[in-house]
Amino acid sequence: RVILSDALAYAAEQKPGAIVDLATLTGACVVALGNYATGAMGNNQQLTDLLVRAGDLCGERVWPLPLWKVHREMVKTPMADVRNTGRDGRRAGAIAGAALLQEFVGDIPWV
Repeated sequence: RVILSDALAYAAEQKPGAIVDLATLTGACVVALGNYATGAMGNNQQLTDLLVRAGDLCGERVWPLPLWKVHREMVKTPMADVRNTGRDGRRAGAIAGAALLQEFVGDIPWV
């Protein structure tokens, strides 16, 4: 997650129209969705919908997972800017990973 955070921060500095990152951050998506779909999280519903549609067209199931403000709060800590894991332990592990990454993309559409 830390290396991907650096890559996303660098990508965001380049001011792209959108960022799409595909990563195996955690086994938590497999726990939630099995081997039957991949989870998608991001800060832009239109971009997320495009990814889901692309999956439909090529036979890959993509299922949107929420990334709400409460999830972003999970990675806040008084000891650093953000923490690498959610403060709730294993709860919402995949979403906690996405919440961390979201901190590095700014306002750029990202999924």
